[in-house]
Amino acid sequence: MSEVTKNGIERRDFLKVLGVGTAGAATVGCSTGDVERLIPYVVPAEEIVPGLPTWYASTCRECPAGCGIHVETHSGRVTKVEGNPDQPISRGNLCARGQASVQGLYHPDRFQGPQIIEPGVRRLDVSWSVAENQVADKIRELRQTGGGEVVLLTPAYTGTMERLANDWVAAVGARRVVYEPFAQQPRGLNFADADLLISFGADFLETWGSPVDYAWQFAQMRDHRIGTRGKFVWVGPHRPLTGINADQWIAPRPGTESVLAMAIGGTADAARAARETGVGQAIIEKLQQEYASATKPVVLGPGAGYTTRDSRALKSAIDALNAPVAAADVPTAPPTGSRDVMRLIEQMRAGSVGMVLIDGDINPAYTLPGEAKFAEAMERVPTRVSFSTYPDETALLATHLLPSHHFLEDWDDYSPQPEVNLLVQPAMRPVFNTKSRGDVLLSVASILGQPSVSAGVTANSYYDYLRENWRSMAPGQDWRDVVKAGGAWPATPADGVVPAGPGLEGVPREPITASAAVTATSFAAVEFEGAEDAEFNLVVYPSYRFFDGRTANRPWLLELPDPVTKVSWQSFVEIHPRTAREMGIEQGDVVRVTSPYGAVDTFAYVYPGVRPDTVAIQMGLGHEAFGRFTEGHGVNPNRLLGAQVDAGSGDLARYGVRVSISKLGDAEGELAQGLFEAGERSQNDREIARAISLAEVATLEALPHPVVPGAQEQISELRGNGGFTPIPSETDPASYPPPGTHYGEYVEGATRWAMAIDISRCIGCSACVTACYAENNIPVVGPSEVRRGRELSWLRIERYFKVGQDEEAAYEDDGTDDVRFLPMLCQHCGNAPCEPVCPVYAAYHTPDGLNGQVYNRCVGTRYCANNCPYKVRYFNWFTYDFIEPLNLQLNPDVAVREKGVMEKCTFCVQRIRETERKGQLENRPVRDGEIVPACVQTCPTEVFVFGNIADPDSQVAQAARSSRGYRALEVLNTQPAIVYLKKVTLGEPEHGGHAPAGEASHESIG
Repeated sequence: MSEVTKNGIERRDFLKVLGVGTAGAATVGCSTGDVERLIPYVVPAEEIVPGLPTWYASTCRECPAGCGIHVETHSGRVTKVEGNPDQPISRGNLCARGQASVQGLYHPDRFQGPQIIEPGVRRLDVSWSVAENQVADKIRELRQTGGGEVVLLTPAYTGTMERLANDWVAAVGARRVVYEPFAQQPRGLNFADADLLISFGADFLETWGSPVDYAWQFAQMRDHRIGTRGKFVWVGPHRPLTGINADQWIAPRPGTESVLAMAIGGTADAARAARETGVGQAIIEKLQQEYASATKPVVLGPGAGYTTRDSRALKSAIDALNAPVAAADVPTAPPTGSRDVMRLIEQMRAGSVGMVLIDGDINPAYTLPGEAKFAEAMERVPTRVSFSTYPDETALLATHLLPSHHFLEDWDDYSPQPEVNLLVQPAMRPVFNTKSRGDVLLSVASILGQPSVSAGVTANSYYDYLRENWRSMAPGQDWRDVVKAGGAWPATPADGVVPAGPGLEGVPREPITASAAVTATSFAAVEFEGAEDAEFNLVVYPSYRFFDGRTANRPWLLELPDPVTKVSWQSFVEIHPRTAREMGIEQGDVVRVTSPYGAVDTFAYVYPGVRPDTVAIQMGLGHEAFGRFTEGHGVNPNRLLGAQVDAGSGDLARYGVRVSISKLGDAEGELAQGLFEAGERSQNDREIARAISLAEVATLEALPHPVVPGAQEQISELRGNGGFTPIPSETDPASYPPPGTHYGEYVEGATRWAMAIDISRCIGCSACVTACYAENNIPVVGPSEVRRGRELSWLRIERYFKVGQDEEAAYEDDGTDDVRFLPMLCQHCGNAPCEPVCPVYAAYHTPDGLNGQVYNRCVGTRYCANNCPYKVRYFNWFTYDFIEPLNLQLNPDVAVREKGVMEKCTFCVQRIRETERKGQLENRPVRDGEIVPACVQTCPTEVFVFGNIADPDSQVAQAARSSRGYRALEVLNTQPAIVYLKKVTLGEPEHGGHAPAGEASHESIG
């Protein structure tokens, strides 16, 4: 008998595995069946070179936008996702949800194979053959006995999957119902050259339409380089991330938005509109003039969180405002199907549905209103099949779990816009025993003897079906070229700017004509429902981090502070400061929000960006299931909503409910952890995030030599103290290394890596923060440690309300009219305060200007963190675990730090050194712009410029010489390598109909 190890593996088999390599042996465990999997690493596949990354072009499927991505893999495992620079939607950029998609791939709570739930048995693991045959038998039985309908419930597919789903239901005698919580939003809209942008609750920088594409266009619209700058007006009772980036906020009485829209175009009288909406007449008349004089005004909306029971008047008014400039020439958005799913719920409740098969990309048990009672109705269906990848609320109602691949493991396609056909391709082998939903449908049809589902296509797999369908989608194009590019789309100009639609500059606009749905008699406001004592209008809006809740199980996104409130891991209800004072509610108090349909207990977030008669709650949290990271955190505001749908679009009416608020006593359970707001609201007059008016910029740029503000006057008293060398005011920030410092005089070929950050383009989305986590193996510390201020994010987005020293100024009615976002990371100071205080020389300076950190030398005294004025050095209080298989995402080029080590931003030094080595191998210098840190690469608005500031011709040196350039806390003479560019404003912040300023009366805010 052969010797056996403790794990049960035979000695000779163990030695076989060991001979392959110790790195592979750890993956085998007690089975020798996996030995064959290691052979490709002995004889590597053609596209895999050990130690070097392999890239695949694909399409992100974390939301309906369809951004193109490049997927980085190491030795067959996905480690990072980046934007595809050649794709017209992402342009090489990506949002935080896209960056966190790898955590969905490696989530430890994914279903690991097919399961059948039988009476008395919670989960029975079965083979795919058994599961598919059982589903086919159930369908056959229902067809023979007439025991009820077979329903396929899916999101809004496009392309090949749309065709397969329709072919499948026709072949097997089923019915398809489409439900997509937020699909009723246009994608493909062009407003990069708009001079006036008005949004009626459309949060296009977060979740509406195509946020990465629209964020890039928004930055172009507000770019002052051509001597002008577009104006953005946000209309709505609440100010989310998109609204907080607006130049003007107008908050009409909830339900009267259509009246204001008609007044802007001149269809409604301004005086009467002022009485109906509560917005000052002068404000309405000024907006009328701005709209009439604008060359290309674009109006967006209504937003997903602002759809009422009848939004037809508002939608028609918006269409009328866009029609004269052809701005409404956008593709028709796919229907959400909310009306159809409500009808399905009634049929399930009545017992007329015998089987329901639900795509895992939707979770109706969570996203539908509580009044719909989807879970109760679904439990009346005898056979419930879920294709979900994760244990969400809907999946746990299933009798058959057939988990799908993650999109990074699967073949598929997607068409978010006409003529834009995108491919989804697998970047690695499946992590678990999952299967493509397309393969499952084809297998079930084959078992039922329905080869006609392939419509004449010889399709043994969904991949074959896809290949055949692409013959018509991309005729004449080589398949390998399509796969390499990530899809097929029309060519765009070399600069990547998507051409705007017709009817633009120089084309006279026709006067607004009211449509049949928009007449002067459409003045009646939409009535909000609620009890007599319900004082507040409720806004339930999708989350930038979690969308409709589908990405709420990603630890990176849970720990990422909300861009506006800077709260992580928890839900909150936004309450106006005046309302809070009147009710005796303070920041972080636990309150109960009650509607006619339910109640939730959550934290109060006191915030002037909401009307006093309105409260707002984000979607995304409050899951009853969905895995270990999410369960138990936050509340689900959908429980507060009724099951009404918009009479026009059929979308859910999430806007139209009134609620009451009551303060509770001591918090219990998860609520006891309290609400934590990261960062400060006020700059305390420190001028960290600075601004300049468009007129001032024009004056400075008109001078013969651009004036670069210096720090001479502020730091003259430091001359000669402690070795500080003040920078003369006549020296621009690009002149590093400064003469007389230990860098020496500038010589040709010298290098100092530096960064320019344009805060005028920063919208606060925090995509860069998540990209930094992904690239640099930054651990998640969890809610308890976050509350203690121990988060480890190397890069944070600071958000400041209103300039001033008094913290209370940030709570005033106009507190959100001047909001500034500033990315804060290690400044890589030339005169770094952290370096001389380190007793073991762990903090040091590299010859090319980086502030380095030797992890192995660090003993954790934290002197450097105490001495850092920017507070950008972080201490590991624990050795944080990367729960398997999340550890597979770790970047092999970056060390994983342990307890007792200080860490900080390195400008992605691993990317710097790799590019330098590549240049050396090719016998050439590093090209300008060739090194791209993770934050620079992902930013949707292209805030960052990185390069060698010692080269006067580099992009970063040119950006640093801007008349808007300054250095944060430059009075300290730390000589940072980061130059910030001031935010460009239109002038003094405008106060819309939300504050008692100008003609906006007290009534206008409730």
